[in-house]
Amino acid sequence: MRRAYPDLGKAGSKVYIDALEQIFNRAKIETLDRSIEILNQGLKNLIEETSKYNKE
Repeated sequence: MRRAYPDLGKAGSKVYIDALEQIFNRAKIETLDRSIEILNQGLKNLIEETSKYNKE
């Protein structure tokens, strides 16, 4: 059986744990990036709607 991530080392080893931490940290950063993007889009929409309301 071929391992998907041969550079991870043996399960439980320091290399393995460090690699998993990097994977989890990358996932957290990507999630935060998506959240910021969604919030920025929401702010943009709110500003557009507010400006339409103020023109009426």
